[in-house]
Amino acid sequence: MRRLKKLTLQDLLLVVPALLVAILVRVLRPVVTIRFRNFPADELGPMTVVSQNYLRDKESQKRSRQVDFWYIKPSVRISNEYLFGLIELQIRIYRSRFIELVAAWSEKLPGPSIHRIQSELLITQLENISGKFRLSQSARDSSKEYLCQIIDPKKEFVILMVRDSAYKNGVFQPNSQSRNDKENYRNHDINDYLPMAEKLASMGVQVVRTGAKVEREFVSMSPLVIDYASSGKRTEAADIYLASECAMCISTTSGLDHVAAMSGKPRVITNQGPFEQVSRLFYSTDVFTMQRFVERSSGRLLTLSESLQFAEIRNLDWYHKVIDRGLDFVRNTPEEILEASLEGWQRSKGQWVDSPEGLELQAKYWHIYDTFFPEHKDRFLNGRPHVGTSFLRNNKSWLA
Repeated sequence: MRRLKKLTLQDLLLVVPALLVAILVRVLRPVVTIRFRNFPADELGPMTVVSQNYLRDKESQKRSRQVDFWYIKPSVRISNEYLFGLIELQIRIYRSRFIELVAAWSEKLPGPSIHRIQSELLITQLENISGKFRLSQSARDSSKEYLCQIIDPKKEFVILMVRDSAYKNGVFQPNSQSRNDKENYRNHDINDYLPMAEKLASMGVQVVRTGAKVEREFVSMSPLVIDYASSGKRTEAADIYLASECAMCISTTSGLDHVAAMSGKPRVITNQGPFEQVSRLFYSTDVFTMQRFVERSSGRLLTLSESLQFAEIRNLDWYHKVIDRGLDFVRNTPEEILEASLEGWQRSKGQWVDSPEGLELQAKYWHIYDTFFPEHKDRFLNGRPHVGTSFLRNNKSWLA
């Protein structure tokens, strides 16, 4: 059994009782439905989205004859203890090896899906309740006072999250190296974001670089560009405060930007990889730019339609499948990042005016997208996010 490998002596004593309980769960189904699920506490994004989707479903369905058991493995490393504590105020989560074994047996018995808690990693469903995820006033005051050491509370600030390999290499065990490898396309150079940060700083906006672990410092001549991640002042509570109270979030898709989105904050997502995620993880207020693909042998850039013909590019289930096709990722340039971020800022302030050309390019992108993902149309409950206008204008051949 996949989930019952590497049993300890204590586990061996629990295996049979766990099986009996799993069978009892089936017997009790006409009276009460008992469900299980491993809570994704090891990653900030899934932890946030899954919990909030679950609470939304629970409120809307209100099934009295249903009992749910969320659990985490005793050995799991929680990505943000502060946020996990907030979630535990709303959801009972067990640290129980026995419940884990019962859940493992439940997956092997007939009808496992009925006894599995369903909660999609689908942030688009949460847009209408974005204000729900909010710190208490006392928590906000405490974090605000703490961050006064490095941030001017009188000035607006945006947060910048640029993922690199430092965090995952520090968190996951050596035997999970393959997991890190397949996510290499998500790692980027923080210096590509410096022109954007200094431009916003010249407009009087503080840019706060966040990150639990980072490879290098973010160095700028502007005092409004703040490397909070390398400041020695970082705390998990301050992370959540910054994401929930920022004026805007600029990200390369990381867990903390989901906290910003569910706090009603606009986002600019740069260097987005998986096309499929656009319909699951983006709000209608988001601005995003995509990575493109180039043939390694010829140096020819693939068009959007050519890229989406490959299933592994549509979903990016495995990084190496793309590489094995002889393709490389083309990351956003500093200029593309700058222009998309300025567009996001102007849209958030109601200052952006779409040009006829810009609207035509948006329509062209979404027409191609819908051709390959017709089943995604219903996911955009509040409208579609915006592809960076300058990005599309400067890459018209991509839409051929």
